[in-house]
Amino acid sequence: MKDSFNEYLIYENKMQRQGLFEVISQKFEIKKAIYPGSYIHISPSFYFEEVVYIDMDKKAKKFFTDKSFEKIIEQKKVYSKEFCYRFYPYDYNTLMHEEVGTFDLLISQYAGLISRSCKKYLKKGGLLLVNNSHGDAQFANWDADFEFIAVINRRNNKFYYSSENLKTYFRPKKEGLNINLEYLLSINKGIGFKKAAAHYIFRKK
Repeated sequence: MKDSFNEYLIYENKMQRQGLFEVISQKFEIKKAIYPGSYIHISPSFYFEEVVYIDMDKKAKKFFTDKSFEKIIEQKKVYSKEFCYRFYPYDYNTLMHEEVGTFDLLISQYAGLISRSCKKYLKKGGLLLVNNSHGDAQFANWDADFEFIAVINRRNNKFYYSSENLKTYFRPKKEGLNINLEYLLSINKGIGFKKAAAHYIFRKK
């Protein structure tokens, strides 16, 4: 357990995202989440009873093979039921052995246009939690299957939820820029906005 625990602590201390999922769990009833490009980030399992993790990185595969990390979840989970997780060690564009339209939450963090490939797993009314590191928040904002409902920002290492003034987001800093899917794929990163959030929340229609 020591190696897994230390490896997770180093990663979590670097990313500092545990509080993000605490905020989501307080605002919404989430029981089943899917996390493509998860790497070794297991903190969703502290708040959600069932989580599917997907990552083709060799370190992630090694981490999830060593089941000693389960003790970390057992120590930190906030719900009374038994936790449940599954890990897939391959590209999230590959069809998972998971039923489509059944997940409450799709997590997209630093791993590409996940909303494009994996929205099929979300149930109607399910949530997409996404940042714009690879332009995925921008893509979701274009997608007619999603409704932009809130943002989460971080100040002094705390996360804050807001559903106000949403029309002020997704306005490019650079005027006249022709932004489309091909452009996002070519630059492989998000564009600059006049007003940006750390994280965006969309609801699947």
